[in-house]
Amino acid sequence: MAPRDIANLGRTYNDRTYEYTHGMGEIIVSATESTQTGNVQYIQKEINRKDEKIKLEQPRIYFGLGTNGIVVTNVKNRLEYDYVDENGEDYTSTYEGKAGLQLGFLDRLTLGIIKGDLNLAFSNEVTKESKILINRDIIARAKKALPYLIYDKEPYTVITKEGKIVWVLDAYTVSSNYPYSQYTAIEHDGIKENINYIRNSVKVIIDSYDGTMSYYITDRTDPIAMAYRNIYETLFVDLDEEIPEDIASHIVYPKMLYNVQAEILKVYHNVKPDVLYRADDLWDIAKYNSVKSTKSSGTYMIPYYTMLKTTEGEQFGLVQIYTPDEKQNLISYLVGSTHKGNNQLKLYKLSADSNVVGPMQLDKQIEEDEGIATELETLLNMTGTKLTKQMIIVPIDHTLLYVEPIYQTMLNESDIPILKKVIVASGNKVAIGDNLTKALEKLLSTYAVDIEVENTDDIEGLIQAIIKANKNLTESNANNDWEMMGKDVKRLQDLITSLETIKKEEEKKKEEGNKESSHEGDLENKNSIND
Repeated sequence: MAPRDIANLGRTYNDRTYEYTHGMGEIIVSATESTQTGNVQYIQKEINRKDEKIKLEQPRIYFGLGTNGIVVTNVKNRLEYDYVDENGEDYTSTYEGKAGLQLGFLDRLTLGIIKGDLNLAFSNEVTKESKILINRDIIARAKKALPYLIYDKEPYTVITKEGKIVWVLDAYTVSSNYPYSQYTAIEHDGIKENINYIRNSVKVIIDSYDGTMSYYITDRTDPIAMAYRNIYETLFVDLDEEIPEDIASHIVYPKMLYNVQAEILKVYHNVKPDVLYRADDLWDIAKYNSVKSTKSSGTYMIPYYTMLKTTEGEQFGLVQIYTPDEKQNLISYLVGSTHKGNNQLKLYKLSADSNVVGPMQLDKQIEEDEGIATELETLLNMTGTKLTKQMIIVPIDHTLLYVEPIYQTMLNESDIPILKKVIVASGNKVAIGDNLTKALEKLLSTYAVDIEVENTDDIEGLIQAIIKANKNLTESNANNDWEMMGKDVKRLQDLITSLETIKKEEEKKKEEGNKESSHEGDLENKNSIND
């Protein structure tokens, strides 16, 4: 869902172009469906109120992200344009919101000098009954009210039960003076700052029609947020009053906070002192091939919103996937969700000896399958087109569903990617279809293709790990640290066992390869005798 915002069309005088003083309504698309041609499936697109599927009692947007210019409403002898329909008929309105300055000539002149627009004072259509709306950019507006918070760059809109459009703006308290905490760098307001404390304790709800702002404390254990609340009592909503349910039910986990937490957890998912000191359990963000390629470098996956089902039930949340450092198999996934306006973060770990296929490994298996590769090559890889793809992994109970949509862009016609195929996988099965529904149907049928989940360890990597484990054992032995010696011996034994396992697997494959070569040689000899 995205608001139909209008940027920098603020004046109502001189030229009709500037009579569009506000945005109008929402554009809503389906997250799971596309048209038959692979284009975006709109749930709500038209601006005509009669065609709306989701009714908006107040669709006009005067305060938003692109609204940087000054708006003059209720000018003399002129209404404001909402939109023009396909028949050329004008639909107009008059601003009736709370916002706006009603100023006399001298005040308008002063404001015009400050803003560099003297028409505010000298235009015949601007009177003292007109309303002049300034500070309409919602992020800049929030900063003016409370400049000591960091505001998210990606606010989003929610439609209330009254049919109003409101903005949800996440705000953060940060510090670089929290004791015994790891530093990380964040970027905001054009600067880069090292912090070791961050909380999303404040959410700002902003009315898109009149710019009214309501500051809510969502984490009362945050001392910084509570201190601001005690200083600016009239700015914050009373602590006993929670975010209205019709808004709270649509609030999502903010990406800015999630990215900081996901990065820190690559190291600090295991906080045992000996593990941290020796860096024995490091993770990395999973990678995937964003374009059709056999390269092994890959691109880091970025967090994505999805519907998922865990032990906590069905929920909508942010997901990030982890692999062990310098390996490709999955080891964990992080879920950030919001319940009644409160953020919840949970890390789901797979067993250390699990061999769950990672995105890079799955891509390799897909490229090696002749059926899928042929279908992609013959149907999509044509001259003048570009293929792109995206991988998401959806947790469903105790299984993982891999979904990889394939997009085609016609380079000489449009930059808009069109959905052409969807690849899905789960367990040791993979299937391809024209859309998600057809791909899932094939995955559950005989059309699914078996994939081989290979051991993700390699002999060289295991040898290096064994050498490191042996050094750790030598160190703990020299320090007479009997507890660490026990852990080091166990770690060394596990690595040796893994090395034996992978060695046996390679010997078995080699033996099977020799048998196939021998069988092919026998057939050639037999054919020669028959000839």
